[in-house]
Amino acid sequence: MVLFWLFAFDGITFSDDVYYILAGRDFWIGEMEVNSYHFSSRWGAYIPAGLMGMIFGFDARWFSLISLLAYIGSYLLILKLITDQKQKIIFSLWFLTQVYLLHFLTKVYPDSLLVFCVVLVVFGASIRKTHPVGGGKLMMVGLTLGFITKETIIFLFPLPIILMWIDWKSNKFQKSFYLTFFIFSILAGLLYLGYFWAKFGDPLYRISSINAGHYVSEFTYADKGISSILKRITITPILTFIERAYWPWLVFALPGLYRGFKKREEVIFEFSICFLCLLIGFWFMTSTLEFYNPIYLNPRHLIILVPIMACLIAKGWKTWNESKNWKWILSILLGIGAIYSLVIGDKKMVSFSVAFIYLIWSNFQRNHQSKYFSILLFIPAIASAIYQFETKRYSSFTHSLETEVEEAADSPILVNNFVYFSKDVLLNNVQNHKNLLIPIEKADSILQTHPEKLRVLIYNYYQHAYSQEQEDVDKLEGLLKSKYELEEEREEGLVMIREFRKR
Repeated sequence: MVLFWLFAFDGITFSDDVYYILAGRDFWIGEMEVNSYHFSSRWGAYIPAGLMGMIFGFDARWFSLISLLAYIGSYLLILKLITDQKQKIIFSLWFLTQVYLLHFLTKVYPDSLLVFCVVLVVFGASIRKTHPVGGGKLMMVGLTLGFITKETIIFLFPLPIILMWIDWKSNKFQKSFYLTFFIFSILAGLLYLGYFWAKFGDPLYRISSINAGHYVSEFTYADKGISSILKRITITPILTFIERAYWPWLVFALPGLYRGFKKREEVIFEFSICFLCLLIGFWFMTSTLEFYNPIYLNPRHLIILVPIMACLIAKGWKTWNESKNWKWILSILLGIGAIYSLVIGDKKMVSFSVAFIYLIWSNFQRNHQSKYFSILLFIPAIASAIYQFETKRYSSFTHSLETEVEEAADSPILVNNFVYFSKDVLLNNVQNHKNLLIPIEKADSILQTHPEKLRVLIYNYYQHAYSQEQEDVDKLEGLLKSKYELEEEREEGLVMIREFRKR
């Protein structure tokens, strides 16, 4: 993970991470204000990241250091719960190789810190019988920190109630654990609600801001009718797991899940309950309390499942290895994933799934089996990093942008909309104070001022990540042809730079 963080950094995503980086910076210089925008009260999403920036410098890479620390903390906590050396190796392989988990290792998003919060919750639950007071405190901290980081943690709110009921029925009730958890949770809840009551006059202001933040988009379902909702809560989650490369993790976690509920062994039982809480939450949870709109299954959100699934995979590894029936179940499920991937033309996922099926039935010696699985898991993980690095060429882009701003004098520079949105992160204060960047969606307004000279800097990464900007690019070309004459044109990596003079 350290090596990936050091060498696979591919820049910001030009999206919500821009807000979290700037909010983190503003908080530590005393300029951040909580407001009606629900991101502003996700303190855990930007305060720790901002601390990294304050200590090491205002740079997106340093801000993402908190993601690395959260991942390492999560990894070490689960590793502490696993006693078998073979299981530790299997867990490590599956924890360290999920492509989306790795991708957001170098980003500033609440989901990365939420990985740690989820693990902290299930860790506290797992040690409740040996360290009841400590376990209660850790579970409370995990849920509280998680809630002020991102609301997704509410998927785990039923966990302590479920555990309490199970412990009560089995005569293993740890009174000190539950007293500690509920007393501290109530105190934390009162402080949280009290803050919003004191500041906004409404203790439920946070919920209101979340509801107000809902908007209709291509990722909502309620506005598209009952058929869209039914599809989302039936087949869409399965297809998403397959398309986004989570399917093998889910499939190989099933033997551990089965063993967890059958034998109710410590650690695996708590992880099994946690996994189901998260899975059911993702499957059915609504994005607003005003009406039912199932949440969009963004692959970034799903990374909190990875550590839990990795642990279940390790705990259930022996189960499927010693059962022909389990091998058939895993093979059939992986085969379904391969068939769907073939239908949508994803040859890489087809190969990935088929390779797993081959390894399931291959008669390797046990000490060699993990080596072949590690090769299969690490190849796409490394390849995805290289692909993203080449697709983005972030360092080349930022160098070109900074150079143009420095050399542009007073002539405006038309840039992609997403580049303009991210300018406060991409450029330093001196460069931003020049106010030279203009988003291409406002090209007509700037051209109405008839500047003598202007530059156009188009970062062609938009074709991969922001294809909707093609309309603005085409519109810009039409405006320039009628009013300006091209003087110079050059290409630097994925950046096309052109200089124009008024006709």
